[in-house]
Amino acid sequence: MNTPKRLAAQPVKKSMEPTRRLHNGMNKALLYLILLLAGWLRCGVAEGQWSRDAEKCAKASGSDETIAACTRAITSRQLSSTNLAITLSNRGIAWANKGDYDRAIADFKEAIWLSPQYAPAYNNRGNAWNFKRDYDQAIADYDEAIRLSPQYATAYTNRGSAWDSKGDYDRAIVDHSEAIRLNPQEVSAYINRGSAWDSKGDYDRAIADFNEAIRLSPQYALAYNNRGSAWNSKGDYARAIADFSEAIRLDPQDALAYSNRGLAFRLKGDFDRAIADYNEAIRLNPKYPQAYLNRGVTRFAQGQFESAGADLSQALRLNPNDPSFVIWRYFAQSRADYRTAAAPELVTNAAKVDKANWPAPIIDLLAGTTDAAGVLKAVTNSNQKKQREQMCVAAFFLGEWHLLQGHRSEAHSSLKRAERDCPKNFLEYFSASAELKRLSP
Repeated sequence: MNTPKRLAAQPVKKSMEPTRRLHNGMNKALLYLILLLAGWLRCGVAEGQWSRDAEKCAKASGSDETIAACTRAITSRQLSSTNLAITLSNRGIAWANKGDYDRAIADFKEAIWLSPQYAPAYNNRGNAWNFKRDYDQAIADYDEAIRLSPQYATAYTNRGSAWDSKGDYDRAIVDHSEAIRLNPQEVSAYINRGSAWDSKGDYDRAIADFNEAIRLSPQYALAYNNRGSAWNSKGDYARAIADFSEAIRLDPQDALAYSNRGLAFRLKGDFDRAIADYNEAIRLNPKYPQAYLNRGVTRFAQGQFESAGADLSQALRLNPNDPSFVIWRYFAQSRADYRTAAAPELVTNAAKVDKANWPAPIIDLLAGTTDAAGVLKAVTNSNQKKQREQMCVAAFFLGEWHLLQGHRSEAHSSLKRAERDCPKNFLEYFSASAELKRLSP
């Protein structure tokens, strides 16, 4: 078998959406977390058995033509058991590149059955599970890939990405560190470890890892984007803007970098530039809900509640399962004097939300099925950092709720608490500050 070839690493947008990781209602600048599609390991078939179809299949591009070539090679009965496993794995990669992870998993499963010692098939199936957000299954497959091939750096950093998605940043850091030990030139491992440090609030270590990624790969826009997010977290908006601008220069089609730079401009108080960047992010990716959310919240902070409501409606249409989108939409409608319409829409939107996800308890408050004390009681997280973040988000939305009730004193107290306790790169910090200015005499 030829030496396995690696596809170029691609970012997974997990909102801070994975690990963009997802913002979970605490909307800081989004980082890319790389699930190594360099970890989609594709292989060539042994020289004596190359066929045109197998060759085309090895490209694993995700096109219909490639998948058809894979299928012809698989059904040709001309491949040995080992080469059939490789070709099935290559077709699995092609399905994954099309976003059809169920078919990808089926092909990887068949490849594993034919060649149980073939570690890349476990790694690739782990990637597919990771994209489906079944992180436990992903970790189990990465475990097996590592057992079969203990020097497999890519499997370590992919497993680290899965731990990161589960919120276990310590284990993520251990795996990324091992990947770096095995392959000190692995840029993606530095970026992923930096993202985990960022999630733990250790921004200096995050920046150190992003610096190393940039040293190793100075043209890698992703590393600048993530370092910009860390500078944002430290409140150094000038450096954040410089890094996002460099990411945009290197990759002018990256909507996320524009959205992140918009956040930095907004935190600096430059609303016009923030809106311009959100507009460009939306132009580049009209199906990017976070950009609509960011633009809507910026307009909300400016007191432009009706236009904010339109943006938040679009964000919600694109991502109907996010409780924070439901909440922001309700407040924008209510502040635009559409409370009569806001109440029934809230009921409809709430039905699509997993109530176990924070900040869903705020929806119960708006629906009248709990009170402020019930919301605060629902803030429970074993991770102390996340507990503090959730409490600050609760304080902001409670402040907005009190405003709707006409309780200015209680609103002022809650908003002051949000301004004091929320990290400065949270939408809730920025929005609390804007609301307090409106409340000032």
